[in-house]
Amino acid sequence: MPEKLKQEIKHFLEGKYSPTGQEMWNKWYDRTDEVSDVMETIQSDRSKLKKELKQIKKTNSVISLHYKNWAIAASLTLLAGLSVFFYQSLHSVETIQDAAKLGEHKKVVLSDGTQIWLNAGSVLKYPKEFKGDTREVHLTGEAFFDVAKDKKHPFIIHTNKMDTKVLGTSFNVQAYPDQTTQEVSVLTGKVNVKSTVTEENVYVTPGQKVIFKSHDNKLQAFKDIPVNTISLWRKNIMVFEETPLPEVVASINRNYNVAVEIKNKDLNNLKISGYFKELPADQVIALVCNIINANYKLDSGVYKIQ
Repeated sequence: MPEKLKQEIKHFLEGKYSPTGQEMWNKWYDRTDEVSDVMETIQSDRSKLKKELKQIKKTNSVISLHYKNWAIAASLTLLAGLSVFFYQSLHSVETIQDAAKLGEHKKVVLSDGTQIWLNAGSVLKYPKEFKGDTREVHLTGEAFFDVAKDKKHPFIIHTNKMDTKVLGTSFNVQAYPDQTTQEVSVLTGKVNVKSTVTEENVYVTPGQKVIFKSHDNKLQAFKDIPVNTISLWRKNIMVFEETPLPEVVASINRNYNVAVEIKNKDLNNLKISGYFKELPADQVIALVCNIINANYKLDSGVYKIQ
C-alpha cells in the first residue's frame, strides 16, 4: 500500500483533518465483517479494539479511539487492517468462468484479444481484465488457444498438473480430470510446459507435443506430429491413439452428451486407436465395440458395453 495512503489513514485515526482518511474509514466501516479475518491476524490489543468497534457501531463516532490508554495499539491495528483491506481492494480482479456444455463447443475471447475454443465438458477461469506482469487463466478439460502476442506479459495456462507459458502462439491443451494423461500440442510458436508436480520443464515447438503421465509424474516429448491433426475436435473429429477404453468412453460421453457404461470390467484394460469423423454416437459406439470384439445394448437411455 502506498506510504501516502497509510499516512492519510493514520492522520484520520489521530483526529487530524484527512478527507481521504475519512472516506477510507467510511468504506471500511461499512464492510467491517468482511475483513474480520484480517483483523484477527494482526498482533495487538484485539479484544479491546473489538469492544471499541462495537461502541463505534452504536455511536457512529470514532472520537473514543483517541482517549484510551491503548489508543496507539488500536490505531496501529486498525491502520494495518485498513492497509490490507485497501491493498486487496485496489488489486482485486473480477474473475469470469466459462464452460462448454456436454456435446457442445464454445469460443471465448479475452480482454487482450486472445481467442480460446473450449471442448465439451471444459471449464475456463480468467480475469475480466489482465493486470500485473502476467496473463494467467485456469483450465479444466481441453481447449485450443490462439494467444495474442505480448512479449512483456507472458500468458500462462494452469491445469492441475501443468503450467503452460507462452508469449503469443497457438496450441492445444488437454487436461480432463478423468484421464491419466495431460498434453500440450503446438501449432505455431514456442511453448514452455512445466510439471507442477516435479518442476520439470519442456519446450515445445510446432509439430511437437508433450504428455504428462500421472502414473510416473513424467513429461514426455514427441516430435513429427502432423500439425493438421492438432485440435481436430474443433471439426467434430475424434482421434484415439492407444487410448484406454474408459477414457474413450468418457470422451464419447462428453462429446455426444450421452451415457455409455462398460459392464464387462475385463474390457477396461483394452486400448483403442481410431479416427471418427462426424459420426452419430451410436455409430461410434458400434465401431468401438467392433474394435474390441464386444457388444452393446441401449437400456433406459444408457449404452451398455458388454
